[in-house]
Amino acid sequence: MWFTEITQQFNRCLEILEELKNGEGVLYKTTMTVNQLGKIDVYEYVYFLVQHAQRHLTQIERNRMEFLKA
Repeated sequence: MWFTEITQQFNRCLEILEELKNGEGVLYKTTMTVNQLGKIDVYEYVYFLVQHAQRHLTQIERNRMEFLKA
């Protein structure tokens, strides 16, 4: 269930990027305190979320494979 939810969140981020394909994402900025990224626009924020979700999906798959070996 949680794997499906993370995958859905990942896919939703990709959908948002597709919806903002005309440059609207550069109009809005937010502050990202993670790694002192500072002010980032919507595209950078969504990209960060996608990469973060991908990292977790990779970790989950690695843990699943390790569990199956045991």
